[in-house]
Amino acid sequence: TATGYYGDMTRTFLRGRASDAQRALVAAVREAQLAALGVIRAGANGRDVHRRCVEVFEARGFRTEHGKRGSVGFFHGTGHGLGLAVHEAPRMSGSIDYTLHGGSVVTVEPGLYYPGLGGCRVEDVVQVTSGAPKPLSRYHYEWELR
Repeated sequence: TATGYYGDMTRTFLRGRASDAQRALVAAVREAQLAALGVIRAGANGRDVHRRCVEVFEARGFRTEHGKRGSVGFFHGTGHGLGLAVHEAPRMSGSIDYTLHGGSVVTVEPGLYYPGLGGCRVEDVVQVTSGAPKPLSRYHYEWELR
């Protein structure tokens, strides 16, 4: 943080060859991230951004369940603000209404997690604009390390 501003980015990697089920999980996470990016605009509600990720996951058959032993699926928010702290407003989740403002910097980080299958999170940082969000993080999406 030489500038005083934080960054936050995540990629998931697998050493070796992925199963078809793992490939489907990773593809769903990336599709959800792209769907969220399609909704992020100045004036959008963070809850609606999160809802788009949930819709993608449910359409692909990835359910979220909460039980006594913990949660599986997509059990965290889609993203958060970023700046002078690593976690700031706005929050993009299913439980908080927050209007996104132009110029805000946010993470977009959907993920899925299942015991026996694995987990994946893909996180990037964007600036909210009146149009398509401006990407601020750049890193490839290749995840199978052979």
